[in-house]
Amino acid sequence: MNLNAKKLNEFLEIQRERQLAMEELSKLIGVDISFSEEEIIKNANEEFIKYVEKEIEKEVSLLMKSLFS
Repeated sequence: MNLNAKKLNEFLEIQRERQLAMEELSKLIGVDISFSEEEIIKNANEEFIKYVEKEIEKEVSLLMKSLFS
């Protein structure tokens, strides 16, 4: 399993792009629905954790299959 800062940065970039879209929408509707930097980081971390959990699940599954086959 190859977990690194690059993957976390990818999730941060996605959240920042989401933030830009929310800022545009906020301008259109006249209500601020954008995210704070703290929320952006929190959301990126949550997505990274989900990614890591899935990767661990895959690795464990492969290991179990190899042990019992």
